[in-house]
Amino acid sequence: MTRGLIWTQVLIPFVWVASILSATTGGVRDNSVPTTRARTSEVLREYITALLSKGPTDVYFADDIVVTMVDLDQQFVGREAVEQAVVNLHQVAFTAAPEVSQFIVGSGIASAEIVFTGIHIGDFLGIPATGREVRVPYVAVWELADDKIAAIRLYGPASGLIQQITANATRAS
Repeated sequence: MTRGLIWTQVLIPFVWVASILSATTGGVRDNSVPTTRARTSEVLREYITALLSKGPTDVYFADDIVVTMVDLDQQFVGREAVEQAVVNLHQVAFTAAPEVSQFIVGSGIASAEIVFTGIHIGDFLGIPATGREVRVPYVAVWELADDKIAAIRLYGPASGLIQQITANATRAS
């Protein structure tokens, strides 16, 4: 079979069927129930309130949640691992008080500009407590499924925190 014949007899029909399925099912089909824009906003506002009050946040997470710290290419997978990472970052390594702004919500997805503020009080990625104040802007993107947070992508907080707690640490006076 020639290359042109393969394209017209196999690939074009495959692409056509795939595009119709994608248009009618919204892409790759999973068994989750779509989360409305209003419900997305409600779940995330409750989650952020719990986070700021240092309350439990795991009740908002899907069992198989994946949190990606994009700047480090590091992931936390599963409700317990994510809850532990949240507690470690906000209460063990830092006394954190994130400031949320520019909150944008869609159906099942949201993002926000956040400023991570706090004091470095414990080990963070192998860096012992410095007592330094930090103020690091970053972006968070949340994806919801079945009214639970299924994924969080964090853009910039880890590298910004590392930079601020190690700045001038090795510079000679």
